[in-house]
Parts: sequence; structure tokens; C-alpha cells
Amino acid sequence: MSPPRALSSFAAGALCFGLLLGGCGDDLPPLDEQGSSSSSGSGSSGSGADYDEARLEILEPESVSIHPLGEPVHLSAQVTDPAGLPLAVDEVAWSTDVDAPPVLDGLEGDVELRAGVYELTATARLPNGDRLQTTVGGVRVQARWTGVYTGTVVLAVQAELPNGSPLVLTCEGPLDFVVSLDGTDAPVEDGECTISVLGQSFPGSYAIEIVIYPAGLVRGTAAFSFDTPVGAFDLPIEWAGAFYDDRFSAGLLGTVELPFIGEAEVSGSLQALLVDRYVDPEGG
Repeated sequence: MSPPRALSSFAAGALCFGLLLGGCGDDLPPLDEQGSSSSSGSGSSGSGADYDEARLEILEPESVSIHPLGEPVHLSAQVTDPAGLPLAVDEVAWSTDVDAPPVLDGLEGDVELRAGVYELTATARLPNGDRLQTTVGGVRVQARWTGVYTGTVVLAVQAELPNGSPLVLTCEGPLDFVVSLDGTDAPVEDGECTISVLGQSFPGSYAIEIVIYPAGLVRGTAAFSFDTPVGAFDLPIEWAGAFYDDRFSAGLLGTVELPFIGEAEVSGSLQALLVDRYVDPEGG
């Protein structure tokens, strides 16, 4: 009777061993399935998925910025993936709200723009067929001396009366003007001053004309009008000056003829500070 029990025990052991092996086989994936999983993962992080979530950013110029007229404006953009890493995209077209055709093709480059206030738009075409577009505004191209100026007009006239007494006329008043975006136009507001003659004060007025030449050199005329005890008269005076980094300066110097008096020496100045570089484009 013992041999059958031994056979039965052996069969049971073999069956358990086979089940054990089968269970281990179910826990381990076949080699070909493991390789397929690795390939699929590589494809999910490939270029197609990156471009689906790509971003286009303009690096230069900044929104609301000023660029000197006559100098190149640098344009620069980049396309990045969701992690902020650059993507290989160079099919970018730049345009403005002023010029119809593209002003530049490529991720970056220099362009020359006329005086004005621009919106610059970059449009990128991605390898997956999508298009990205972004815009910066308030990009100003203007002369170096463009801006709002405020200052003072000072005039002094010295002469000798027929009786030998000295005559001194002084006039001091405001100087306010705006230089256009292209830097060629600067209309000046007429001003008024109070002049002192022989111990008395009388009103005076003046009108100033500014003519701007290249490099910020300036010439013009200053027409003063006075009504004094010795008569009413006008004094047209020519002057010369220049724009500097943050100011305007000009000198008045010469000789004029005063009614009933004769020759008189004139001296004075036009001085103004640049208080604001942002001007109304409609006004310039």
C-alpha cells in the first residue's frame, strides 16, 4: 500500500511545483512587451507633444520703450516648451501696425523704423502646423531730443537815454514747448513778462520760433514787444543753441535799435529742461 501513497505524494509535489512556476511566469512580462512600453514612452515626450504646448515670447523690444531715430531696433523672440526650454523654431515673421509687409523674417535681427509709436507682432509657424502670435505695444522710435520742455526766457536790454542816464529793460517769462517724434518741429507757446523801466513795471510779450537742424542744433528768432514810457517797440532777435541729453540751451546776444534812443545792447538766454520723453504721437 505504501507505493501508491508515495506516488500520490510525488504527483502532488510536482503539481504544486508546476503551479509555482506558472505563477512566477504570470508575474514577469514577456520581453517583447517590455520593449514596446519603452518605445511608447519615448514617443509621448517627443517633439510633437512639445510643440502642442509651445509658447512664443518677444524678448526685445520691451513694451513701452524708446528707441533713437536713425538707429536699428533689435527684434528678438523665442519659442519654448512647457518647461521653458527653447524649441528649434526659426520660421518667425515680424510685422507692425504701421507697415503692411513683414519687417523681418527670423527669430531675431535689426530693423530701421520711421519715427512713430508701434505695435510689433511676431508670428511663428511650428513644425506641427500650428501658428503662435504675440504682440508688444508702445514701442517708440523718436529723435534723441524729442520730448516736453519747460524753462525760462530771460532778456536784458541796455541803452543810454539822450540825457545820459542808463536805460535797462529786463524781461523774464516762461518757456514751454514740445519737440515732435521726428525731432523736426517744436512750436513754442507765446509768453508774457513784466519789464521794469525807470522804476516802473509794464507788460511785455514775446513769440519764439525754433528751427531744428540735424544733430540737435537749433536756430531761431525771438520777437519781443514792449509798451514803455519811451514808446512802444518790437525787438526781433536772432539766436542759436542746441539740444543736450536732458535740456535745451540758447543764448541771446546782439545789438538793436530802440525808437527815440538809438543803439542798445541785448543779452539773455533760453533755457529749458526735458521733463518728459513721452509725447503725444498725434501732436508730433
